[in-house]
Amino acid sequence: MGLSIDAIKAILDIQDDVVLSEEEMAKKLKITFYPKIAKSTSDNVRNFSENLKQSLIDLGVEVIPYEETLESVKASRKLKMLLMVITINIKNTIKGDFGWFNFNWGKKVKKGIAVIVIGEGETGDLPVDHVMSLRDNPMILITDQPQQISTESTFKEHLEASLNIFSWNIVNLVVSVGKEYWTVYSFNMSYPMHRIEGNFKQDVLHALVPKIYAPVVPPRISDFEIRNGTFDITDKQYQTCINDLVESGKILEKTKLYPEPKKVSEFKFRNAFYKWLSSLLLDKRSGMSYGFIARQLPMQLAEVQALKEEDTKDYFFKDDKLFVSIELKGEKYVLQVPDVWVLTSRSGSDKTKLNPKKDIVKMGLVSGKMIMETPKGVEVGPDYKPSFDTKVILSHAVSNALFASILKHQDPESKVAKEFKENGRALAHWHGYFNPDLIPDAWYYYGENNPSVSCSAPQGAVYAFRGKEEMFEKIISDKLPYEGDIHIEPQHGSNVSYTSLVDLGELLLNNKNITKLGNEHLKLYA
Repeated sequence: MGLSIDAIKAILDIQDDVVLSEEEMAKKLKITFYPKIAKSTSDNVRNFSENLKQSLIDLGVEVIPYEETLESVKASRKLKMLLMVITINIKNTIKGDFGWFNFNWGKKVKKGIAVIVIGEGETGDLPVDHVMSLRDNPMILITDQPQQISTESTFKEHLEASLNIFSWNIVNLVVSVGKEYWTVYSFNMSYPMHRIEGNFKQDVLHALVPKIYAPVVPPRISDFEIRNGTFDITDKQYQTCINDLVESGKILEKTKLYPEPKKVSEFKFRNAFYKWLSSLLLDKRSGMSYGFIARQLPMQLAEVQALKEEDTKDYFFKDDKLFVSIELKGEKYVLQVPDVWVLTSRSGSDKTKLNPKKDIVKMGLVSGKMIMETPKGVEVGPDYKPSFDTKVILSHAVSNALFASILKHQDPESKVAKEFKENGRALAHWHGYFNPDLIPDAWYYYGENNPSVSCSAPQGAVYAFRGKEEMFEKIISDKLPYEGDIHIEPQHGSNVSYTSLVDLGELLLNNKNITKLGNEHLKLYA
C-alpha cells in the first residue's frame, strides 16, 4: 500500500519535517560543544568527548564552534518589563531558595543547535542558561558513570541514578561514561551499555544521533482542540473500556512492568529556579510515569471505493474530511480516514491504580486534527496532561481503523474487522521487550530495525503507522490469521495491540518469561 510520508503526516497531524534514517539525521544535525570544562572532569570523560566530536564530524554532523552559534537575545522594552514582573511573581510564589536567577539578556545559542557540555557545570553556568529555546536546543551532558552502575545493574538502579543527574543538570540527554562502557540516558528509560573499545562510530550513530535529532518533545495543549467538561465518564458507551482500564491495573501491577510514578517535586534540584525550568522542559507536568495503557473505542469503519479519478497526491481533503488513496493487488481504492477515539491514562498517573474521575484522558484524531476532551469538572493543568506517547497511541488507533476498513472490504465476513468495529482495541506500552521465541501464534512484531528516536518524537508515530501498514498488507495478501501485534521501539520499549488490557495482563502472567523491563530481550531481534 505504501502511503507517502506527506499522507501519513496529514493523517497524524504532524506539522514538522520528518527525517526517518539515521544517516540523514546525522547530516541535518547542528551541534556545538560548550568550551568551558569543569576542572573536576575526569580523563575518561575528556577522552570520550574528543572521540565523540571526531565521530560526529565523520558521520556528517555539522559541528560548529561555540562562538559562531551565539546571537543576541532580542526583546522589546515592553517584553523585558513583562518578564521582570513574571520574575517577581515567580520569586513570590515558588517556595525554597531561589538561588541564582537572571534572564541573561546577552548572547545565547541559536535555535536549532544542540549543545554538548563536558562535565557537570556550576550553578548559573548550565546548558539551560545558554540556550535560546528549551524546545529547539537539545542539551546533552557528558559525565562520569555513577559508581553504583555496572553491566549487571537493574532497570530500577539505572532509573534512580539517571533521574538525579537529569534534575541536577536540567538536560535532555546524559551520556554516562565509565572505564569500559558508555550509555545514553534519556526519557526513553532504556539503558543499553556500549563498549568504548567497540564499534564506537556506529554506536554513536545508532544510540545518540537519533535521540539528539529527534529529542523528547511532549505534546503541548496548543496542539489539541480542547473540549473541557465534555467527556462524561458515566456514559454507558465508555463503561466497557473504562472498566478494562481500571480492572487491568491489579493484573498489570503483578507483572512489574509499570514502575511507581515519580513526582517532579521529589527530584533533586539545585534551586527553585532550575526546578521551574525543569517544569517548562516537561511542559509543566507535575509527575512522570513510565509506559501507558489505552483503550481505543469501537471503530466506525470506512467504506472503500474504487478510485475513479487519478490524483497527484495519495491524500486529499473534501468538505473538511481527509481521504487517502491506496493500491492493493493492482487495484486503486479511495477511503475516508476514519475518526478514532481513545481513552488513555494521563501523564504521570499510576497505571495500576487509575482513578476514572481524574486519571483517564479522552483523545481523538478527526480528519488529521487532535482533539482532547476532559471529564466534567476537570480542566487541563499540571495534573491532567496527555501522555508523552500521544502521537504513537493515535497512530496505532488510526492505522487499526484504516486497515480494518480495508480488511472488511476484502472480506465482508472478516472476524478481525468485526472485532475492531465492535470492541475497539487495547493498547499498552512499557519500557521492555518480548522474548521473540515466546511470542504466541498469529502475533506479529515490527520496528526492530528503526532508529532509536526519543520518546514523543514524531518519527515514532510514523514508524508505528508504517509498521502496521506493512503487517496488514501481508495479512491481507496472504490471508493470515491475526491476534495481536508488537511495535518495537529500539532503546525505548514495546507498544502492544490486543483484544483487551485484562486479556493482555493475563497472557503476560501466564507466560512469566515472555517480557521484562530493560533491554535484555532486544538483542534477540538482531
